[in-house]
Amino acid sequence: MEDSNFFSRRDFLRGVGAAGAAGLTLWAGGCESCRNQIEHRPTRRNISNLAANDPIIQTYKDAVAAMKALPASDNRNWTKQANIHNSSCTHGNWFFLPWHRMYLLYFEKICRKLTGNNDFALPYWNWTTHPAVPDVFWDTNSPLYDANRFVTQSDQASASWVGAPAIENILSQTNFNLFASGPPVGGQLHFATNTGMLEQTPHNNIHSWISGDMGSFMSPLDPVFWTHHNMLDCLWVDWNINRNNPNTNDTAWTNKTFSDFFDENGNPVSVEVIVTVLYPIFLYQYEACGPTAQTSKMAADKKALETWLRQGAPSKIEFIKKFELRQSVTSELQKASAGSIKVEPEALRTVLESGGKNKAVLTIDEVEVPEKRDFFVRVFLNKPDASGQTPMDDPHYAGSFGFFFDESMKSEPGMAMTGRPKAGYLVDVTPTLRKLGQAGSLGGGQLDVTLVPVPYDRRQAPGQHVTLGRLELGIAQF
Repeated sequence: MEDSNFFSRRDFLRGVGAAGAAGLTLWAGGCESCRNQIEHRPTRRNISNLAANDPIIQTYKDAVAAMKALPASDNRNWTKQANIHNSSCTHGNWFFLPWHRMYLLYFEKICRKLTGNNDFALPYWNWTTHPAVPDVFWDTNSPLYDANRFVTQSDQASASWVGAPAIENILSQTNFNLFASGPPVGGQLHFATNTGMLEQTPHNNIHSWISGDMGSFMSPLDPVFWTHHNMLDCLWVDWNINRNNPNTNDTAWTNKTFSDFFDENGNPVSVEVIVTVLYPIFLYQYEACGPTAQTSKMAADKKALETWLRQGAPSKIEFIKKFELRQSVTSELQKASAGSIKVEPEALRTVLESGGKNKAVLTIDEVEVPEKRDFFVRVFLNKPDASGQTPMDDPHYAGSFGFFFDESMKSEPGMAMTGRPKAGYLVDVTPTLRKLGQAGSLGGGQLDVTLVPVPYDRRQAPGQHVTLGRLELGIAQF
């Protein structure tokens, strides 16, 4: 198991650089070679800012080609690495980010080993600044090409999932569960049971929009997968370290161990989740990827930063009032469908105050995952005439969510189900309620939640729809 005390002196001197730990003495001069290695750790860069012949791009190509050439029996084989995701990935709960961080780290180490480039750092795809799949992935003679993608080189991801306002809204969340998904429901680790805003919006939609291999749990077969998830990891670093938002300190999260991965030599490894929170300050760093530049207030005191990262904070959302609509609501493609929640006007008062600490969290629950996922869903408040053309800057717009699910999972142990699988999504609707309150557009005692399924560009999705069984508006105290 990876040692949560982090890098040992011996590990550093041997150049292993994976997780065993020197603890806080590193920052007090206990191991100068360790300190030097940490200060000069590799930088993960924006792939769209790299020239086609950049050594990072060439190393990535060489690594993918080498992995594809390995025998099927080698744990570092390209398809075998994708099968790790297919059989063990966690989605829709708070293990989503640390599990994929582990996955990225060991993939990066395998790339270094197979190419001999020990300075290689996996690049990320910043879809906020470059919403098209980067050009480097479209050379048909390159190992980075995947012929199964539905999108074309000129297609662009919607600003409603990856644009600066959408991402900044997600990064503005201060609660880990809202930002990064909440605890798994019913022990399900591989399905969307409690999906937070980072996962349900940019993550899910990019997967389903690109489609092909990216639309299934074998998505790592497409080399763009690794750069997509690297962007998500970069945003976690921005949210957690640069913006000083704590991860959860729940021991069900910190003490969880995953044994799904293989190191650069193909040997199995086990990792505790708490170790992953330290990866970005010990093993790698990122070029800035968030919509706005953020500087960590703790960056100057790395000892304090490590202590703070280890400690985390409670992340349970404390609701002081809940208003539920338990009723089936079905929305057809491009048609608005609303469910009305009865709300005590007084309960919204502290939410509507711009300086108030209370927030309104909308839970969209018991959502039947559609068989064909050629669309995403936009969410509006008190706008019955909303449509797919209603702009994001409309004051009634509250957010969106997409679907990422592999039909084969229904037959996995513990996933047996009758009918369609169901998912749940969390949306912070506080900014929208405040805008409507200021405009006098909040009716007394009732809140209409309008859902509009919108097809991805160039998708033909006749007859497709989304059905949910429960809406809940919770007033949470932060």
